Amino acid sequence: MLKKRLLSLLVCFVLALAVPFAAFADMGPKPAVEVQTAGLSQECWVTLLAEQTSIGPWNLPGSEPLDWFAAEEHPAWEAFAAFEDGDGYHFLQWQAQVKDDAPATWSYMAPKHFKILFWFSESGGYAVTETLDRYAYSAVYRVDLSGVDPAAGEVQAVTAQKNYDYAGEALGLAVRFVLTLAVELLIALPFGYLKRSHLRVLLITNLATQLALNLALNLTAYYSGSLAMWVFYPLFELAVFIVEAVVFRLAFKPQAGKGHPVLYAFVANAASYALGLWLGNLVPALF
Repeated sequence: MLKKRLLSLLVCFVLALAVPFAAFADMGPKPAVEVQTAGLSQECWVTLLAEQTSIGPWNLPGSEPLDWFAAEEHPAWEAFAAFEDGDGYHFLQWQAQVKDDAPATWSYMAPKHFKILFWFSESGGYAVTETLDRYAYSAVYRVDLSGVDPAAGEVQAVTAQKNYDYAGEALGLAVRFVLTLAVELLIALPFGYLKRSHLRVLLITNLATQLALNLALNLTAYYSGSLAMWVFYPLFELAVFIVEAVVFRLAFKPQAGKGHPVLYAFVANAASYALGLWLGNLVPALF
């Protein structure tokens, strides 16, 4: 009966942390879209056509470029302002020059639904994608323009592919998981909880809680950004401590080891939290 209760508690904890959280404060990073290209043959400018007519500081263009547009940006601005989309999507005055080795990023309040529009400055031609969505807090799309004729007189359709670094995220999750699990098991040694009778409970509990914690961090960063992840990190860690303290207190007798099981849960999680903060500053790519 006790084992079933502990298992149910761990399953509920994993499911709770698997739900991504959103941060709504108007500070820190904002939703972004990065546009990568391949096969460019001449100078190219890019913008995102949005379904809205206004997003934060971004609005429909007037008769002339705003003062903060440099003179060399005016031709691109005029080309984008003159473009008429058949689906009613709008140019909101964000634009950037894009190169195969230099992606363009709408980094402040990028639209949720949009089309990517390219303008080739030498020939005056356009290329546009289908309707896309900002599938992640910082979405990345890659467009192969090698088959596009910039001098064509008609607007050419191109395809955008999602290019989020899922492999890198998975690697970071795996590394964090292994390191935190190793730290917590190492701390179990002086507490006397590495005996065979304790090890199974420790392994199952730490596997469940650390996997849930790291999945929650990844999902929060994916959907709400890195700032939200760091805001919720101590709350997630607190939840892990509470679950582990309850499990260890029910599974172990205080006198079974050299230290109280709740104290072990506190020390182990404090150490793994400190390790996470240190790793986040030392190797940001892991988060």
